[in-house]
Amino acid sequence: MFAALRRDFRFAPVTFSLLAASVALFIAVELARPSVDDKNSAHYDPKGVSHVLGMVVMLHFGGDEDVSGPFALWDGPWWRWLRIPASAFHHANLLHLFCNVSTLWFLGPLLERRMRRAAYLGFWFFASLVPFLPEYFLGTTPLGLSGVACAMFGWCLIERQFDAAIALRLPEQAIRSFWIFLFAMLILTAFKVLHIANVAHFTGVAYGWLNARAAHHRTGRRAWIAAHALLPAAIYLLLHPFWNANYHALLGRRAEDLSEGVPHFREAVRRDPALPHVWLSLAEERARSGEFLVAWRLVIDGLRHNRSSSVLTDAARRFWTMLPADEREDAREVLQTAFAGETAEWSERLRLADAPVPVFNGWLLGEPVDAGLVPLQEDATKPEGRRGRKRSVKPIDPEKIDSAAEGRTL
Repeated sequence: MFAALRRDFRFAPVTFSLLAASVALFIAVELARPSVDDKNSAHYDPKGVSHVLGMVVMLHFGGDEDVSGPFALWDGPWWRWLRIPASAFHHANLLHLFCNVSTLWFLGPLLERRMRRAAYLGFWFFASLVPFLPEYFLGTTPLGLSGVACAMFGWCLIERQFDAAIALRLPEQAIRSFWIFLFAMLILTAFKVLHIANVAHFTGVAYGWLNARAAHHRTGRRAWIAAHALLPAAIYLLLHPFWNANYHALLGRRAEDLSEGVPHFREAVRRDPALPHVWLSLAEERARSGEFLVAWRLVIDGLRHNRSSSVLTDAARRFWTMLPADEREDAREVLQTAFAGETAEWSERLRLADAPVPVFNGWLLGEPVDAGLVPLQEDATKPEGRRGRKRSVKPIDPEKIDSAAEGRTL
C-alpha cells in the first residue's frame, strides 16, 4: 500500500500534496472541536475552529438574529476573499471528505501529468474559487473540493477527444455515471434529503470545459481571458453586496454611534422589511432625540411587516407610555392607517387603554427629566437588574470568533 502511495506521489506530487493538506485540515478541525461533554457549555461553538482556519461560515450579530451573513467576507482586511478557496479544503464530514479525495485521486493525475506544475497549481486555485462564487451570490456558504473535481471532469470532457490515454481511463460509461451522479444530487437537494452545492458543481464543470477549450481553440482562449478578467469585479461585489439588506444592517451595527448607523438601517429595511431589530434601532434613535411619535410610527411600520415580533410589540408598548397626552391621538391614527380593520385587536394587544398618561416636567439636552426614555444600552423588557444589549457595537473582527455568534446553513 505504501509503495503504491509513493509511486502515485512521484507521478502526481501536487495532487497528492493538496489532498494530504485537505485530510490534515479535516483531522485538525475534528481534534480541536469541543468534546461531547462540552456541547452543553455556554461557550460551545461547533464551527469556531473551522472559522479560525479559514472557512467562511454564516454568522449572526451577537443577540441580534436578524442580522446574519458571511461577516468574514463583508468585514476585514482586503485579502479576506482568500477565505473562499480556503473553504474548499474544509469538509463537512468523513463521507464528504472521502468522496472528494477519491474522485480527485483518480482525476488529478490525469491533468497534472499534462500540464506544467505552475499551470496546474493555478488551475486548482481558480477551480476552488470560481465554482463557489455563484453560491455565495445565492446566499449559501459551500465547502469541499467537489468544485475542483467537477472542473477536472469538465476538462476531461474536451481533453479525451485529443488524448487516447484519457479516453481509455474515462470511457463513455464513466462519463454517464458522473452525469447521473450530478443530476441525482439535484434531485436529492430538491427533496431536501441533502443540501448540495449543485450550482458550484455545474459551474465547476463549465469552468473545466472552458479551460480545455482554451487550450485547443483560439476562440476558447479569448473567452478564458475575458472570464478571468471579470473575476476581480465579481469578488469586489461579493465583498460589498450593496443589494443585501443584511450587509447594510451590519454596516449600521458597526457604527460607533447609533445616529451614524441610521442611513444604513433605513436602506436595510427598505430592501428587506423583515428585520425587527433594525426597525427597533431606527425607533430608538428617534426616541433618544425625544421624537416619540416618530419612534412610534417606525415601530408600528415594523410591526406591519413583522406581525409576530415580540421585540417590536414590547417596544410599541414602551413607546406608547412615553408619548405625551397631546400626541396619543396622532399615534392612534398611525395605528389605524397601518392596520385598518384590525385596529381594535392591535390596540388590545399593545395595551393602549391600560397605559398611564406620562407627565413631563421638562427636558434637558434632549433627555427626559421625569418620564422614562430607556437608555440605549438597557432593554426595558428585561427583568430588573439585568444588563440589556448594547446598541452601539464594535466592528466585526473576522479573526476573533467571539465577536459574532454563528449560524449554520449547511
